[in-house]
Amino acid sequence: MSSSLYELLTEITTELPGWLHTSVVDRETGMSLASLSQGDPLEAAGADAFHSDLYRMTAALLEGLPLGEQADSMVLSSQRATFVSVPMAEMNYLWLVVTERRMTVGFTRALMRKHQARIEESVRALLL
Repeated sequence: MSSSLYELLTEITTELPGWLHTSVVDRETGMSLASLSQGDPLEAAGADAFHSDLYRMTAALLEGLPLGEQADSMVLSSQRATFVSVPMAEMNYLWLVVTERRMTVGFTRALMRKHQARIEESVRALLL
């Protein structure tokens, strides 16, 4: 039984203390397919767009280096929050999770790995 993407994101946030924002973002346009945020919607949209830009710039950088063709995750830390994003397999989307700094990157990534296949399945179902 598949859940809607929004329902799935809502479910995942209940497992992540200190979550501030989560979304599935188009890597080319920066627009979110689904988003949940505890803060200002404009700031959330800005974070989504910024991370799509980061992925495009990182992809261009990695193209010329013998380190791999694509980043498998990105972590950005600010004074207040930690941003963790992962690309979706064979799709032009990324999944972004923003947490309070007290949350560890390891815990956030473990939770994201746990739900990655379900998120990807839900995105595919939504796009069909």
